[in-house]
Amino acid sequence: MPTHKKTAPSHAWIAFGGNQGDVRNAFKSARKNIAEHPDCKLLHSSLLYQTPPLGPAGQADYLNAVVAISTYLEPLNLLAILQDIERIHGRIRHEHWGPRTLDLDILAYDDLHLQSHTLTLPHSQLHLRQFVLKPLCDMNPQWLHPSIKKNASELLQSLLDSGEEPLESGSPW
Repeated sequence: MPTHKKTAPSHAWIAFGGNQGDVRNAFKSARKNIAEHPDCKLLHSSLLYQTPPLGPAGQADYLNAVVAISTYLEPLNLLAILQDIERIHGRIRHEHWGPRTLDLDILAYDDLHLQSHTLTLPHSQLHLRQFVLKPLCDMNPQWLHPSIKKNASELLQSLLDSGEEPLESGSPW
């Protein structure tokens, strides 16, 4: 896929997840891959959280984090770069929500609304997942969900108010 560049940078939020192999080192390596891409600049990294698996039973706990970047890449080009980074780190897509070495999801890209067969922005489950909302709150609790018009802190509090157990403290990575 050719890389199409914009004339002004956009801001994107990328979720990291994984539960197979040396996930912490895979995260560090993937973050470095993103930061070293000529059309991306790493702005912030959240803390790292250990969370129970979502999906098929019998999986190991996940590690989750979020990074903020600025990029000149269009969303679908950014997605292609992230999928290449996943493959470099051993990602094989076998089952939906199954175990993985590295999962990189674009959560949001500026305030863009996009619906394609490969990418939905903002991420359709973002507001329902504490394992992305808590890391988002580490960096920017006032980040406003472009569809729901609530900030990350309010969305996280809604999940906690509904009875979800709060995540344990995160750690630097």
